[in-house]
Amino acid sequence: MLLLLGCLPPLQSARADEPRFNETELKAAYLYNFAYFITWPTSNKAFLFCSYANSPVTGVLAKLIEGERVNDLPIRLIIDPIPDQLHECQVIYIPAQQERILAATMEFVRPFPVLTVSDIADFEHRGGMIRLANDGLRVQPVIQLKNVTRTGLAISSKLLRSSRLID
Repeated sequence: MLLLLGCLPPLQSARADEPRFNETELKAAYLYNFAYFITWPTSNKAFLFCSYANSPVTGVLAKLIEGERVNDLPIRLIIDPIPDQLHECQVIYIPAQQERILAATMEFVRPFPVLTVSDIADFEHRGGMIRLANDGLRVQPVIQLKNVTRTGLAISSKLLRSSRLID
């Protein structure tokens, strides 16, 4: 599922059994790949990821999307989006470092087909759609299906099979 993991630079590792990618790289790869495993009801002039600059994931995501396209749309990254930009994003990543803006961001995007993703604990129970949970040595999406489907988004069965589902 993680098409781009092969494109990420390998970590300095002395042992073969150590993880090849760190948590930040895995989260960025998941964010990127959500563009291919989720269907949005409308399309824009560009596929927009929105994130916040103080997150290490944002820097890795910026490198992954550089020059890439999804469904023939160029991919752009908006860093530190203002409230008026939030409804234009296809994916918004709210890192744990930005928990203070969670409630306001969720309120702004609630009526729009915007995929909300975070690593904030309990995100899926606070109106979020996908939490990137760190389960020891791996990152796993935790998907709150009712939050996703109420906005008209559709998730590929491949992503659903590799995720933990909350109903």
